[in-house]
Formats: sequence, structure tokens, C-alpha cells
Amino acid sequence: MFWRVYRHGLLLLALVALAVAGVGWALGRTFPGRNAEAVARYAALRAAELADRPDALERELQRVREAFGLEITFYGPAGAFASTAEPPHPPLPPAELPHLAQGPFHVLDRGFVFAAPLPDGRGYLLIGGPVHQPHLGRAALVIAAVLVALAIGSIPLARSIASPIERLTAAARALGGGDLSARVRLRAGGEVGELASAFDEMGERLERLVRGERELLANVSHELRTPLARIRVALELAAEGDLDRARRFLAEIGADLDELDRLVEEILTAARLDLASRPGGLPVHREPLQLSAVVGAAAERFRSEHPGRALEVDVEPPLPAVEGDPSLLARLLRNLLDNAHKYSDAEEPVVLAARARGGKAIIEVRDRGIGIDAADLPRLFTPFFRTDRSRARGTGGVGLGLALARRIAEAHGGAIEAESAPGKGTTLRVTLPAPAAGG
Repeated sequence: MFWRVYRHGLLLLALVALAVAGVGWALGRTFPGRNAEAVARYAALRAAELADRPDALERELQRVREAFGLEITFYGPAGAFASTAEPPHPPLPPAELPHLAQGPFHVLDRGFVFAAPLPDGRGYLLIGGPVHQPHLGRAALVIAAVLVALAIGSIPLARSIASPIERLTAAARALGGGDLSARVRLRAGGEVGELASAFDEMGERLERLVRGERELLANVSHELRTPLARIRVALELAAEGDLDRARRFLAEIGADLDELDRLVEEILTAARLDLASRPGGLPVHREPLQLSAVVGAAAERFRSEHPGRALEVDVEPPLPAVEGDPSLLARLLRNLLDNAHKYSDAEEPVVLAARARGGKAIIEVRDRGIGIDAADLPRLFTPFFRTDRSRARGTGGVGLGLALARRIAEAHGGAIEAESAPGKGTTLRVTLPAPAAGG
């Protein structure tokens, strides 16, 4: 790119130099003096004074040539009488001879040649400047010097154009080679600057995506290790014949298997939503649903899974109808209710509320549990993030519930947000579009 721009600039400079040289060649014939007619009239007067003395006239014309660079041809009644021009200026055509009666005049089609009549009418002078013969060597040297100077001066311009492209190419190759931190970091205006900014933004998104996948793999591996280790210990004890100790592990193994089953289910659901969000992916199956039925089913399931735990259902009729995937919306509410159950005391009730506001369906799950620090709220919906880390194994879960709930809400064109304060509980609010109202 650099050399292409540079060669193009040199070609333009060469064309400019040729044009300048052509103009200089065309203007090579000149006539000295500020008033050509006055000079011609004076020369005609001197020629008339010396017309009877040919030798003196020849010397005078020669001095004029040496002093002023004028080439003069004197035409008398008999033709050319004297001349310092080689060859002599051609005589005036008969059609232009009458113009001599009006005084000196410019002879057309002869460049800078003037005709001046002698005062006594015994002839006329043709006066012209010499044709400057071009000095080819000197002209070539001047043109070469100008081209070299302009060529050197064009290097910064060509470099300023090509340098951003080179930096973009180097960053693209580094990123393609696996260096996810490669950035252009070019501060420039115009299209090149916009391209560099777009490349850096793409690199940032790609780095976050790859980092998230690596963290997902690491966290899944960590969550699988503990239950698998317990199952291995139980099998080893059974193989050794220690059936009593092996039986004591059975209850924990059952819980671990349930946790593994839920982890796999949540990962598969997240993968399904990720595929649905991409162009050409599998769409989320949607059908008209009554929000009251969705909320009622979620409340019934929570009570059956957690008998004895108080659940308050606060519904403001009429609830609107929504369009969504029944299994995904059920998973969303289940995750929110389970989160409230895990991070609040058993004596405190969990509240499931639903209402319609401004053409949208709003579902809230409130608890009076440990709450969340303000610094942790931005990361609350990050996969595998848990605020109560000291009780992570005791409360269960792997930190995918809220992340999956957000993705389900977004897949249905909605959103989810959290309000919380340490020691005062947490409110998780889901907003879904409601195209129609229903009871």
C-alpha cells in the first residue's frame, strides 16, 4: 500500500514537471523592454539617419543586438538592405504594407516581431527578440532536482496514509494468531480511524467471549469434581466391603446426582438460548400464555419442592397474556424462587408478585435474606458468580441460576433487574412484553 501510493505520487510529480517544461519551451521567444513600439520607433529613426551609410548602419544594428538582444532586418525599396538576424526576418506580405502608414505595429503570426516604418518612407524595420535555445543539460538538471526534492517531501505523506493500514494488518495477524490482546489503538480521524476503532471493539468483544468460555469450562470442571469424587469414594468403600460407610454416602451421592443433573440441564438451556440468539439459529418456541397460569404453576411447584416454606403470592388482576416458551418461563421463575429460598432464612416468607404496567407484564420475587452488596450487584447475573461464597456448598447451586434467568428474559424480549441491600433482602424484577391483555 505504501509503495503504491508513493509511486502514484511520483507519477503525478513527473507529469507536473513535463507540463512546466512545455510551458517554458513555448514561452522561449521574448522581446525585451517595457514599450515595444517605442523601441521600434527609435530603431527606425536611427536607421533612417544611417540609411546612406551602409557600414555605419550595419555597425549600429550590431550594437543594438549586443546591447538589447534585438535581431533587426532592414528592408528598403530594393529588398533586404541590412540584417543582424540569421536568417533575416521574412518581408511583410503585401496585405500588411499599408499598416506601416499608422506607425509601428505587431506582426501577426510571428511571435514577438514588430514592424516600424522609417520616417522618410524609404523602407521599414522588422525587429524581434531572439529565440532562446534551450539548454537541455541545464533543464534536465533542474527538473531532476525538483523531482528529487518533491519525491523526498512526499515520503511523509505516503507514510501517513500507509502507516495506519500497516498497523491494522499487524494487529489483525496477531489477533488471528491467538493474541487476543492485540489492538490497533490508533487515534485518527476519517474512515481509517473509524476502521481502527471498530477493530479494537471487535477485539474486546472477542476477548470477552473467549475468556467467558474458558471460565465456563473451568467452573463446570470444578463443579463436577466434587460430586464425582464422592461417588468414587462410595464405590471404593463398597468394593472394599465396608457397606455401612458406603450407605452413609448414598444420601449425599443422591443430592450430588441431582445437582449434576440440574447443572447439565442449565448448561444445555444456556446453549439453546445462545444458539437461538445467533442468525440462523433455532428460534425460541413461543405460544400465547396466560401469565396467571404461569405464576400459579411456579408457586405450586415451589411449595411441593419446599414444603413448610412460606410463599406469598401477590397478584394484581387482570394479568396480561404473554407470548413465550412455557418450559423456559417456568425455568426462569423456578430459578428466581430457588435463589430466594437459598439466600433467606426459612422463617421468612418468599413473595411472588405479578402485575401489569404500561403494556408490560412485571413479575417480582422478593425475599428478606442476606441481601447483596452494592459492589456485587453488577456481577449478579454473571455465570458462576455467588455472593455468599462461604455458604456456597451449603446453599447448593453452581451460580448459573440468575445468569440463565436473564438470558431467558432477554430471549423473550424482556429484561431483569435486581434491587438489594445487605441484611434487608433482595427483589428480582422481570419485565416481559405483553401484546394482549387477559384475565
